[in-house]
Order: sequence, then structure tokens, then C-alpha cells
Amino acid sequence: MRVWLITVNYGDSTPTANLLASLQTCQMNTLTIQMAIADNFSKDANYNKLDKLKTASNIEIELFPFAINQFYWPAANQVIKKMLAIHGNYPDWIMVCNNDILFQDSNFFIKLKNIDSTKYPILGPEIIGENTRLPLNPFMVESMSAIKRLYWKLFYASFSFSRLLLVIKKIRDRLFYYNNQYKNRGSLPVYAVHGAAILFSKYFFEQGGWLDDNFSLYGEELSVAEIAKQVDCPVTFNPELKLIHQEHTSTQNMDQRFIFKKARESHRYIMSKYLNK
Repeated sequence: MRVWLITVNYGDSTPTANLLASLQTCQMNTLTIQMAIADNFSKDANYNKLDKLKTASNIEIELFPFAINQFYWPAANQVIKKMLAIHGNYPDWIMVCNNDILFQDSNFFIKLKNIDSTKYPILGPEIIGENTRLPLNPFMVESMSAIKRLYWKLFYASFSFSRLLLVIKKIRDRLFYYNNQYKNRGSLPVYAVHGAAILFSKYFFEQGGWLDDNFSLYGEELSVAEIAKQVDCPVTFNPELKLIHQEHTSTQNMDQRFIFKKARESHRYIMSKYLNK
């Protein structure tokens, strides 16, 4: 089984180093795993750190520096295209993930190998926040309801109001967690999985699937969900595949108003492209 792990680095290379260290603890018997790193707004000092990681690693790593910040999904999509140009065909699986993800199960890829990649072409693993200990998946079990649409309309009405809603959401999530109906269940068909880590089998791409990169931040979950419907590929939450998320390690030092603006632009694009029809 061949796997491409695509991740995006911005500035500090420490999260990427931690991701690589956790990846190296995974069992890889009969597996070929290639890591591809997009280095956004690449600078010599940080690129050199990534290059040292590449040299010292026993995992094959490709580095793709970008002079500007391509953000997450657009950078990942460009890397996939570059990897395809280099290697000529898709691997069995492509995992696109934030660089603040950690593998906690050494058998992650052994378990992935046993999954039918045609029956389950898009997978969302169990992702637990390192600080909150809250699950990020399933992201959305069903497509966006009228109430959800209203929530996001209010959320993006203003930056200040979005902060208030985030506080309320955090309180709700903590209360909901203790009654989480998905905690002890097996694989579950869902509408959308969290963008911090999504696994795509080559079947998804062979069916005509693609990554929509016409937005900067926080549009990947819904765009993948809607594209999956177009190419008749189910989206599945699989709690047997487990990851840790070091929340917002990559964005915590960025201007939060800037992030809000980019997220609002992405939301408006997704709504107009896929959901307001």
C-alpha cells in the first residue's frame, strides 16, 4: 500500500517536526509512505530546518516551498498535483492534514490497509483535541439545516459576535461530549468530516473527485462533502483511526481578525458555489 501524507507548514517548523516524529512511530510493514510538505511563505532559515528533517528521516520526504502563503487547502492541492507529476499516478491513499496532527496509534496505517478503499473512499479519523480532549469528528452528520445556516450567517455578521458564539459553542461542546452518541460506535456514514485530517483513496480521484482550492481557510469540510455527492463517493467517520490535534498551533500567532475575514470569504464562496442553489 502506498500513502502520500500531505501537510502544510507556515513559519515555525516545530509542529511539522512533531508530526514527523509521531509518523515515524507507526508500523510500516509492506507500506510505502511518502510525506510531502508545502512550506508556505518559505524563508531560508525555516526551509533549512525542514530540509534537515528530510535528511535525517527514514521516511521519504518531498519539500515544496511557496514564496507566498497559499494557506491550507490550496497549498495541499498544489502539492498533490506536483506529486502526481513526479510519480505519475495516485497512491492507494492520500492523507491531507494540518501539521499540528499527531499519530497516537502505531497501527494507524495497518488498520488503514484493511479498509476497503472503494467502499470507503473518504475517511475522517477520530481526532481528539490535545488540550480540550474533545472530539472533532464527525464534523457534520447531516447536511446543513436551516438553523445551521442561520447560525453561520450570524457568526459571520461581525468579528465581535463570532467571538461570543465561539464561547457559547465551547461550553455546548463540553456539555455535549459527555452525552456524545458517537463515542463508542463503529464506522458511520456522515455528511462531512473535519478538515484537520482527511483520507482520500485513489478511487475518489478516479471517480472524478478533486480538491476545490478557490478559498483560503475553513472551507475544506463542506467543499469535500459536496464534491463527494457529485462524484457519488460516501464520506465515513472511522473511529478506529485515531489522531491527536494540537489545536491551532499553526494559526495561534496569526491576526485573528484576518483569519475571521478569510474564513468569512470562504464561507460565502462555499454557500454560493454549493449550497445556495
